This record gives sequence, structure tokens and C-alpha cells, in this order.
Amino acid sequence: MQIVTTAIRVHPFHKYGGAEIYIYNLAKYLVKNGIDVKIITSTPKPKVESTVYDGIKYEFVPPHVTTDTKRSVISYHLFNFNLARKLCKEDFDILHSFGMTAHNYLKKCKKIGKVIVEPFGLYGTHEVKQNFAKKCLRKLLIEKPLEYCVKNADAIAVEGNIQAKEISEKFEVSEDKFIYIPDGVEIEFIEESIKKSEVSKEDLGIGDADIVLVNVNRLVKNKGVIYLIDALGILNKCLDVRLILIGSGPEENRIKMRLKELGIEQKVLHFRNIPDEKKFQLISLADISVTPTLFEGLPIVILEAMACGKPVIASNVTEVPQVVNHGVNGFLVPPRDPEAIAKAVLEIYKNDLIEKMGRESKKIARNYDWDIIAKMAIRKYEELMEKNNTATI
Repeated sequence: MQIVTTAIRVHPFHKYGGAEIYIYNLAKYLVKNGIDVKIITSTPKPKVESTVYDGIKYEFVPPHVTTDTKRSVISYHLFNFNLARKLCKEDFDILHSFGMTAHNYLKKCKKIGKVIVEPFGLYGTHEVKQNFAKKCLRKLLIEKPLEYCVKNADAIAVEGNIQAKEISEKFEVSEDKFIYIPDGVEIEFIEESIKKSEVSKEDLGIGDADIVLVNVNRLVKNKGVIYLIDALGILNKCLDVRLILIGSGPEENRIKMRLKELGIEQKVLHFRNIPDEKKFQLISLADISVTPTLFEGLPIVILEAMACGKPVIASNVTEVPQVVNHGVNGFLVPPRDPEAIAKAVLEIYKNDLIEKMGRESKKIARNYDWDIIAKMAIRKYEELMEKNNTATI
């Protein structure tokens, strides 16, 4: 079976977040299970034409798709134009495309294999406040091409049933068209990283804290970190609560200003651009993981915290309830609600639930080991190809 995966950005060649890591890990574990995988993505900086990394074949198509939102849509469409020309010459059984990268191919080329589209958050535009002109441009340049992709693809990949329902309603496509490939987590690597750790709470100067929280995220608005900062201010009125904040992004200055306003700068340890091994070691030192995201699919950071044996407090949005069982391995809270976050932290602390909920998190996380997810994806690919063969007969 030959799989071609397309995306505008992929780990480790571009600045990345959860989506880029998901694409890379899915490909890596497909290769480990004997599948021939090629990723075609935008030209990175510094420029590379093709390479092999972790057994995955990478090919790069111009231009470089910038992370600057004002220019990224234009570079995205230029990439799609060049990508379609390349895909027309490729031989594959399955094209697993992310975002709207299949758009030009579906419109202009005769399909060779089956096409799977994975929207990965692009449909969640209802959460973004925009003026009329920006809404019109977004509809024209993102939503209409994405709609064409989901309506003309052979299948739509999602991380769970809630996403399927939302996309089905938004684009008026049958739910029979969806296939389920959730996010995954590298259990073995996480456990090995934690075993190697030589850092303690005392080394970080947080050994005397009543509670240590951790948040891992790109610091952008939709991750809702500012609401966690406000919750930290509430909690520190009655307890000594510290936060290990891991990530970087355009919200950094806003977060720093809010910490200063609340007078709690000293309560936060901020780590930027650290290797995964150190990230997991820091998560392991915390008591509770908090993910106050406003909208997205199934955040990998939640699964990673669970694999580290942490209770999780997270926003009750999209696929989060798939892994956060309210009252069992953590608590679900409304988005944009610092008081609810603070209340959930106190509930775990005062009822001595940290270890109990942490054990439950580990149990659930084991079902999302990447090897299990890759085998699930392979079965879905095979079923899609068999459906094609049956229709031909």
C-alpha cells in the first residue's frame, strides 16, 4: 500500500504545533507497520528538495507557507497549485490530505487513488471574531475550498464523533463518509524520558508549593491560556499555586502583562523551545495539567499529560470529552471560565484526587498509543480501497 500525505507544514521541518506532530507521528508509525509513506509539504527554511527522515520520504513543494496569518492564505493557495501538478504525476493508493491541500488536485486532476481529507480545525471559524470583510475573504479563500474538498473526497478523517457531527452539519455531507483516526501518544518514549529525569521540584524552586499546575501549548488566543492565568490569580488568594508554562507564541506579551497586573509573575516558570524529553520531565513534576482551549479537535497535549499520569482539567469542547472523563481522570470546564478552572483545581486538591485521577489518566492514555492508532488507520485505508474494488466489480 502506498500512502501520500499532504500538508502545508510538518514536523520536524517547520515551526509546529499539535497538527504538525500528528501528521509526522501517524506517518512514522505507518512506516513502522510496513506501509510506504511519502509526505509532500511546503518548502522549509533552509530550503530542502527531498529527504528521508525516520523512514518517511519527504518531498517539498514551493513556496514556503509562512506562519504570518496576513500572508499565509496566499502562500497556501500557491502551494496547492504547485502541489496539484506534482500529485497528478504521483502513483498512490491513498492520498491523505490535511486542511485544504487536496483542493486543486480534486478540481483539476483525474483521481488515481482514494482521497481522504482531514480538515484539522479549519472548519472551526465560528469561534473567531472577524469583521465583515475578513469573514467574506475567509469564506472565499478557506471555507469554500475546504467545502469542495470534503464534498468531493472519498472520505473525511476526524478525531471523533463530535467533529464528524460538526463538519457534517456545516458542510451538509453524510456522516457515513467519515473515518475515525484519533490523535495518538508515544507512551514508551514518554516513560523513558521521565525515567532519565534528574530535575526535581526543589531544583526549580517550586518544592514548597501547595499545587503545581502545567500547561503546554502554542501561546495563541484559541489556546485560552489567559484564562488559566486569571485562574492562577484566584487560586493564589488562598493557596501557593505555581504554574509550569511550556510554549511560545504571539500571546506571550499579553500573558506577561496579565501576570504583572495580578502580581503573580513569580508564580510562573516559563519554558520555550525545549526538546520533547525535557517537556515530559517537566510535566511529570506537576500535580495537575490544565488545557483551557477554546476550540480544536483532540489536543495531543492532553494525551501527553495523561501518559505522564496527570489529572486533566480541560475545556469541554469538541473531542476533549473523548479522553477526559469528568470526575474520573479530571474535570471538564466551560471555555473562558477562570472561576471554573480554579474550582476544579481546588476540588482535586482538597479531595486528595491527584494520584487516583492520575492513574486513571494513564489507563485511558494507553488506548491511544501511536502503534494502536496506526493499525487503526491502516484498517480504514484498506476498507476504503476494498470499497472501491467492490464498486468496480
